[in-house]
Amino acid sequence: MFTILLLAACAPIQIPTSDVTPTPTSPPAPSPEVRASGSEVSPTPTATPTIFPLPEGGAIVVGVAGDMNLDVNAMTPFLRDAIFDSLVRPNPLTGALERGLAESFQVSPDALSMTFRLQQGIQWHNGDALTADDVAATLNAFASPDFRGVPVTDFGTFVKATALDDRTVQLTFRETNCPALTGIATLKILPRAVANSLNFPRLKPEQLMGTGPLKIAARGDDQFVLTRNSSYYLGQPPIESWTLKFYPNAAALRSAFAAKQIDVMATAPGEYGAIKNLAGATFLRAAAPEYIALVFNTDTVALNDGRVRQALNYALDRNLLLEDLGGQALPVDSSALPTFWANDPNPPRYSFDLAKAKEILAGAGWRASGDGVLRKDGRAMSLQLWTEADDPILEPLAFRLREMYAALGIQVELQLDDRPGVLTRAFQHRFDLLLIRRKLPLDPDQRWYWQSDQNAKGSGFNIGSYSNPRVDALFKETLRVNACDPSGRAALFGEINRNLVIDPPAVFMFAPLRYLVTRDRVFNAAPSAFAGDFWNLKDWRVRP
Repeated sequence: MFTILLLAACAPIQIPTSDVTPTPTSPPAPSPEVRASGSEVSPTPTATPTIFPLPEGGAIVVGVAGDMNLDVNAMTPFLRDAIFDSLVRPNPLTGALERGLAESFQVSPDALSMTFRLQQGIQWHNGDALTADDVAATLNAFASPDFRGVPVTDFGTFVKATALDDRTVQLTFRETNCPALTGIATLKILPRAVANSLNFPRLKPEQLMGTGPLKIAARGDDQFVLTRNSSYYLGQPPIESWTLKFYPNAAALRSAFAAKQIDVMATAPGEYGAIKNLAGATFLRAAAPEYIALVFNTDTVALNDGRVRQALNYALDRNLLLEDLGGQALPVDSSALPTFWANDPNPPRYSFDLAKAKEILAGAGWRASGDGVLRKDGRAMSLQLWTEADDPILEPLAFRLREMYAALGIQVELQLDDRPGVLTRAFQHRFDLLLIRRKLPLDPDQRWYWQSDQNAKGSGFNIGSYSNPRVDALFKETLRVNACDPSGRAALFGEINRNLVIDPPAVFMFAPLRYLVTRDRVFNAAPSAFAGDFWNLKDWRVRP
């Protein structure tokens, strides 16, 4: 039985070079060269350090854009992280699971049961003790077929959660499903009475009671007033009074910051141009938990050849693309962030090499004609590239991609549509090239994106009809790793990512940067790609 007392950052695991099985109709393609990473923007949380002793107490105002949605899974991240806790929490640097409400957990060798032992002495905001019954009730309510809220995790083969005693809860499964460990164990835990209420998961204001660092003191029309939890199990937060203010949109939020009505605001990727000149601001950056990729539709005849997909990777100058984004992105080589615990620390990488791209395409039968356009059997290589109009990141990239592929001899017809239109086209697999932003799950399992049996039009999964038997086999292995051992899972996912580079379903480009903006009186905030912007509220301090 595999026991985890505290799972911190996993040591780098050397991934052996795998035998890549190319797409069935593709001739063998050369492996991309491994190059030095070069200078990269680190996604490591950039905290504002406390450079001199600060007094206890003080007040702070946090602003958010949006409404006061009290659905547990849809409420603003600040409120969720301030009030509630989970059994385990992600390490802010690597995303690896660390203890939260649970001091330890065990996974059976067949991974059909997971047992969590709660830390002793944790209290709800009203002073009642947290018990395993609360945990079991919460998880069973989230997993219920009658659940009416926003789904945030796939319970898969989950059967039920059972309280074995006051501090021990056991999860059982019909079949092995290691990704469930991350998805279920990071859900926020609520009091049993709240989880069993008829209105769950849409909470009433009086039900906003958790075990987190802050607790609700009052509610107004557009704000919550919170106070520190003096009984917080990780220690009383230094800041005494907190106000959370809601604004209708990002522009109103920025105006409030400029008018000194708020001390902190979170921004979305692509907003840096609108915030960079704010006076008295500190900009704390982190990679967003998403990546930008150019997805290939392998139903397109030309793109069904793995050599062509490799050439399209070599033809892109990522440094120039990054300049077009004003440096506001983190280069990635796969569908994982560089510091992620399950990522290959030294994956194959595509360098910009237009000559090599042309050489590979010539080997695949695509040769330049008198007009500079590549042709094969008399047919020009002409591809449609779809992306979202007015997206501050995707649209400028799309124009540059068209230009770079024209230099290779490929005719690219750029098509812009609104987000619903692009999503509809993606679901129906009606594109050649699709430039998109995709969310990165906290667990490394991404089989919905790349496994061949997920290729069903209308599902939104495997939208490029990608098929690689080796990748399929590796994904199946990841589901049944002995006791869901992290090192075993990391080795498999590292090999998956190597295969996805060598036999590419996409061009993996960047993770966009986002910013937590604070006034210069705020200290110790440290936004994270894995843990979010507000994971360490208990450490924040303010200068009077």
